[in-house]
Amino acid sequence: MKNTIQIITPLLLALLLLSQCKEENTTQLKGHVTDAYTGETLSGVQIVLLENGASTTTSANGTFAFDPMDVTSLSTPLVGLKLTLAGYRPLEINATIDTNNDIQLSPADIPVYFYHQPVQLSDGITTGTVQGLDMDQQLIQNLMDRLVRDQYEEIHSLLIYKDDLLVVEEYYYGNNDTIDFEGGVVVDHQPAPIQWSREDKHYVASTNKALTGTVAGMVLAEKGISTDEAISQYLPDYASYFTDPNKAKVTLHHCLNMTAGFQWDEWSDNDLKDLWKSQDFADFVLSRDNLSPDSEWRYNSALPNLMLKALTNIVNQDIRDWADEHFYQALGITDYTWQSQPDGTPEGSARMYLRPRDMLKIGITLLNNGQWDGQQVIPQAWVAQCLEVQENTDSGEYSHGFWLRSLDGVNYLSAEGDGGNFINVFPEQNMVVVMTQGNYLKWPIYINQMDDMLENYIFPAL
Repeated sequence: MKNTIQIITPLLLALLLLSQCKEENTTQLKGHVTDAYTGETLSGVQIVLLENGASTTTSANGTFAFDPMDVTSLSTPLVGLKLTLAGYRPLEINATIDTNNDIQLSPADIPVYFYHQPVQLSDGITTGTVQGLDMDQQLIQNLMDRLVRDQYEEIHSLLIYKDDLLVVEEYYYGNNDTIDFEGGVVVDHQPAPIQWSREDKHYVASTNKALTGTVAGMVLAEKGISTDEAISQYLPDYASYFTDPNKAKVTLHHCLNMTAGFQWDEWSDNDLKDLWKSQDFADFVLSRDNLSPDSEWRYNSALPNLMLKALTNIVNQDIRDWADEHFYQALGITDYTWQSQPDGTPEGSARMYLRPRDMLKIGITLLNNGQWDGQQVIPQAWVAQCLEVQENTDSGEYSHGFWLRSLDGVNYLSAEGDGGNFINVFPEQNMVVVMTQGNYLKWPIYINQMDDMLENYIFPAL
């Protein structure tokens, strides 16, 4: 009996040691969540692991721990978490495996902004901090305080990318309005307001004109086609219209820059409404009288749609598929909604829904002379053309669907849409600012709000 006990005891000891060793080697993701304002622990916080969707909830003492099985397969020790709790602003933040992570949530009813670094994901965008860039923290704080106090109208997101780092990324509660084109170009208030987030696609309106111009530049460069070529040769189904000598002179450049000469007024008359009553946008615009190309600059939302018809014939496939493969997927943009003209051709002037981070990817690519992740996605020469004034108008300088803006001596390239949706690229400042708003058909409110943020807070903070 004595010998048996002596044999079993070392065995039990070995098993206990092995069990303890396994426990110590178990990968853990844990932490503690508190109120950023009071410091009190927060229970019931829903926490989602962004990499795989696993979730957990904080306990009564504010602590949390994920099931080790949800963590062991992760490839890096830095992971993304999304935290939500009623009465608090949602938060996406990075946490570190095998560290006790202390996280603070901001109360929604406290009019004070609590800064945090944007969450680092594997989407090709590197994040950093305002402090790390030596920006004026107080000016950024003042701007963000104004935003959390709702001192601007219907701001849905603001992203600031500076010196290769995304340093501000915030989303807000607001309407989910769109434009009902078929119903007479009126605001559609039917979708309920939401808390906007990184994952939500936002209606960006005429920002899509700049995207159409970008896709056009890519196609023309690949096919070796000049913008000075007549558009008629790429619209064989509409050949009868081009017997008119003025219409025969309309080039790709004219259509990209709103100088095609067609009689048109969508800002103070009903041409845009009437366009959406037609079943064929190309037929509708080509049937209008033409005063001769270059006779005047007229903002004409039918022209980018005419361009997409021509581009479909140039690439000999649906331009939607070509653009998806060569442009959007090349930037890692896979979750977007691109609606159509009545005949099924993609709509080239509006009707695009994008996530703000994907808007930022487009801005970064333009900032980097057309390169994304070491790949030349947009021809460098086309980006250079977009940065040059193509048309000087009463509304500003225009270039291939973009606007060239100047504010307080700072020049920048702007893809902008009704309601206040912007991709603003600042080459000299090495910066991109993305904003989404819901102020549709409320010009100039959305322009003034963007200008105020740039002029009084962002520019001085640099």
